[in-house]
Amino acid sequence: MVSIVLVQYDGAPCAIQAETPKPEPPLPETLHIYLHSPLREAAEAGEVNIFNRLQVALPGWRLVYHPDKFVERSLAPGRGFGLFHMHEPNGARVLCLRRAYHYPFWRIEATNERWHFDVTRARFEAGAIDPAAARGWLRRWRPKIFGEAPVTQEGFVFLPLQGKLGEHRSFQSMSPLAMIEAVLERDPVRELRATLHPKEAYSPADHQALAALTARFSRFQLIQADAKDLLARCDYVASENSSVALTGYFAAKRAVLFAGSDFHHVAGSVWRDDLATAFASLEAPEPDWPAYLWWFFRQNAINGGDPDCEAQIRARLTRHGWPL
Repeated sequence: MVSIVLVQYDGAPCAIQAETPKPEPPLPETLHIYLHSPLREAAEAGEVNIFNRLQVALPGWRLVYHPDKFVERSLAPGRGFGLFHMHEPNGARVLCLRRAYHYPFWRIEATNERWHFDVTRARFEAGAIDPAAARGWLRRWRPKIFGEAPVTQEGFVFLPLQGKLGEHRSFQSMSPLAMIEAVLERDPVRELRATLHPKEAYSPADHQALAALTARFSRFQLIQADAKDLLARCDYVASENSSVALTGYFAAKRAVLFAGSDFHHVAGSVWRDDLATAFASLEAPEPDWPAYLWWFFRQNAINGGDPDCEAQIRARLTRHGWPL
């Protein structure tokens, strides 16, 4: 807008002078982040690294934190740009932030369903990875996860069970109970040692079904034990898509997966292929574990500890169409 100013000079007639106002600075864009307590309070206090890096990655943006409640998330599409933590996005400008299994690695995705993450469809090529860098990285990381415990193979299969044991969900090739019987049939020699997920609530029907399997099959055991200890000692892991199977890769433990997963590339996958092909993979040449783990974490996740973490964040947001 141009304003008109009348100027009087030494009694001379008024002159008309146009004055162009200074442009107002643009309003800051706002990112609405939805977090449960106490994570939300810690993030607001600047105590959570990934949100500190997110603020640096978005100069000129305001980060506004909201409680992670259904009513708050339902308002997200109308508020603008939003970031959910482990919830399915509900708007075109809402994305999901999810830890990539081990700190300080994260993902920003258009979905909370791991079997639909971008990395799930990516092609892993071991030959494109610097072998020395990958081996060195794994050599530093393995003790962080397994300590100094020896890694052995003691003749059993480890089954880290998840939830809803009798239900065949859409992302699974079969129910967890059917999975147990399939492993017993395909591997008629080894013992199966299963654990329950500590954060799952199991129904009386679940417990009854497990008791029935234990009575029918002497090779099947439901035990209480440390998952990392079982990983270090098992021959391989069978699971729907438990993150425990991915952790087993750090100890060079193969996996047979029965559900969609973002770390299926070097595993036998009933979901991706079929039962016979998945178990035949146990006899295939050993995967290049260092190369895969480098590719999965270093090339296909956001590293909150990297100097260029902000560039990684901006790349993911740009990938999803945010105007940065």
